[in-house]
Amino acid sequence: MPGGLGLCTAAMVAFYAPDGRGLNTNGVYRLSRHPMYVGYFVCFVGMALLVRSPVLLGVVLIFQVAAHWMVLAEERWCLETFGDDYARYMRSVHRYL
Repeated sequence: MPGGLGLCTAAMVAFYAPDGRGLNTNGVYRLSRHPMYVGYFVCFVGMALLVRSPVLLGVVLIFQVAAHWMVLAEERWCLETFGDDYARYMRSVHRYL
């Protein structure tokens, strides 16, 4: 859980420092195109395991499936907005890990 919170914090800090075009490829965005979603997932899974709740774990998994659809939509928008720069970024950095 602390790892997830740390990753979310690092992602938020990097998110607010994009390059001149508005594209975030620095900090943890060099390791993952969507580090906030990874951080949320790690944090929420940690909470579900901490309280030993299969129901909460199920909700987290459903949230992750929904979040994946949001990620796909965000990537389409980034491709439309940033074009070849984002396409190169996609080829060099994994979506999640």
